[in-house]
Amino acid sequence: MFCHHLLLLVTAAAFVAADESLRLYHRVYHPIVPELPFALRGTVNINDSLLVTFRPSESISEPLQQFADSLQPGAVDLHDAQYQVALERAGDTAEAHWDISSVKLCHLEKIKSESIILHTTAGPDPSPFAIDYFVSPIPLDGSCSKLKKRKLDSTALSSFVKQVQLLMVDTTVTVQRPSLPPLPELRAPPPITQSGEPVVPVPEKSFIQKYWLYIVAVLIALVMSGGPPEEEGKK
Repeated sequence: MFCHHLLLLVTAAAFVAADESLRLYHRVYHPIVPELPFALRGTVNINDSLLVTFRPSESISEPLQQFADSLQPGAVDLHDAQYQVALERAGDTAEAHWDISSVKLCHLEKIKSESIILHTTAGPDPSPFAIDYFVSPIPLDGSCSKLKKRKLDSTALSSFVKQVQLLMVDTTVTVQRPSLPPLPELRAPPPITQSGEPVVPVPEKSFIQKYWLYIVAVLIALVMSGGPPEEEGKK
């Protein structure tokens, strides 16, 4: 069994109770193939020291092979098949109540790393309630590349399953608590009168209206001082 590289990002000091185990499940789903039950993908343990361990199931490739064996004679489009990862609800074993995240099955052909994000509730005792699952690398357009138009029967899909080695994938487990966006900056409401009407601002005075007294005083001073003295005539 290959070692998985694990990463835990915790945004708060508290998490689930000490040594609480979270079970993850997985399966392959196709809209025209009878729905298969989930199989154990692995367990996530987080202790009171916030140390995380992820233990994959020994039969991690079993759901892929079960899907291949379930195909009837004929063919299915691999582009429509999905690989689903589910988070078991605490105390609820009903698969219909689990939170599910999925990727296209064809993206597992060249998978090198996978990211599992567990979202928790707020409060002093948060508990996981949702899961996000991502794989890398994938095409920029999200298509199935050259496999997009390939039709696979059970034999061809069994060959594809053998190429998918989930135990060799680097796994990142991330725990995220909810966060609120910054509050918008609100302007103060305009003042209103007792009748509810907006207060009409007083029109701003012009320069003449503000300083006419000073202007008049200057003009009077100039008039009172008289004109410049007359020059004496030449003798």
